[in-house]
Amino acid sequence: MAENITFTNRQKEALVSLIIEMINCDNTITLEELHESNVINAELCITDDIFRVGLALDVRYAIQIVKEMSDEQKLHVGYLLTRIIDADGDDADSEIDLLNHICRETGIDELLNDNN
Repeated sequence: MAENITFTNRQKEALVSLIIEMINCDNTITLEELHESNVINAELCITDDIFRVGLALDVRYAIQIVKEMSDEQKLHVGYLLTRIIDADGDDADSEIDLLNHICRETGIDELLNDNN
């Protein structure tokens, strides 16, 4: 995906919150999900401090932060979350439900529809 997309620390905290929520939403954490989240954290240069804040961040607030992002950033958030879903494998119904909710709340769904 686009390597030139950057996020502020506040936006990274929101991403951490959403990724953790995505991993936990089916009450099963797989090694593949953990690995993919670690890869994403490395790509985004997530520090321990950013991770700790993101871990404690309310998901509704994280969604509000994403809502204020640029269109390119929002699309990248959707891409990152789908990587977690892909890592989970077979039964991803709860993750897809969460992704759909995030996309509706932040406007990512409208951006995707506009691009088709």
